[in-house]
Amino acid sequence: MKKLRENDPTKGKTVRPLEIGSMVRSLREERGLSGVELCRRGKGIDPKTLVALEKGRIRNPSMVTLEALAKGFGMSVSDLFRRAEFDQRDYFSLGSQKGLYKIDLPSQGIQLISFTPLMEEFFCGKMILEGQKQFDEKLFGRDETGAFFIMTLIGQFEGELEGRSVVLKEGDNLFFYGGMRFRLANALQRNSTLLLVAAPSCLKATATHFRASRRFMRGGSFTV
Repeated sequence: MKKLRENDPTKGKTVRPLEIGSMVRSLREERGLSGVELCRRGKGIDPKTLVALEKGRIRNPSMVTLEALAKGFGMSVSDLFRRAEFDQRDYFSLGSQKGLYKIDLPSQGIQLISFTPLMEEFFCGKMILEGQKQFDEKLFGRDETGAFFIMTLIGQFEGELEGRSVVLKEGDNLFFYGGMRFRLANALQRNSTLLLVAAPSCLKATATHFRASRRFMRGGSFTV
C-alpha cells in the first residue's frame, strides 16, 4: 500500500479501497488468459473463487488466494497490489487530446478542456477563447503561492502582465507566479487556443462546485 508522505497530495483524503477483482480481470484479459488457465497456473485458487473475486463478491481475498494469483501471473503479491493501486484513477489516468472533462463558461466566451482529473493540486488542459474575448486573474482567483504556464496553440493573444505588454503568437509561451495581475485577450475574430498548466489548480476557487458535480462529469461536460 502507498505510504503517505508530508507532501503527499492524497494526505488527509479518503483513499478508496483497492479493487483487486477488477485488476485481476483486467490483467488476465491483457495476457489472454482464461479463468481456468489462470487457476491452473496458480495451483491454489478455485475457478468459482476467481469468478466471485472478479465480480466483486469477494472484496478482501485471503493471502493464500493472493499468492496463487501472483503465481498464476508470474509476479509477486506486492506487484499485484502495485498494479491495483495504479489502476485507480486516484493515481493514474490515461487520456487523449479530447480531454477528460469539458467546462463551459459561456458568459465569458471560454471553454476549458482538462487533460487531467479535476483536483485542487494541479491543472493541465487547454482554454478556447472566443474571438475578441478576454480574461484576467479574477477568473482563477489570486493564489499567491501558485504558478502558471501558458502557450499559444492556435491564434494569437495580446495583453499585459503587471503593466508589461505581452504578445503571444503560436508557439510563444509565458510563465508567471500566481498573485500577479494580468489580462489576456484573443486578438482575432475567430477562436484562439491556449495550453494552460497551473499548480495549484487554476480551478481551485470553484473546487467546491466541481466536487459536488464530479459524479456526473467523467468523460463528459458541464456548464458553469
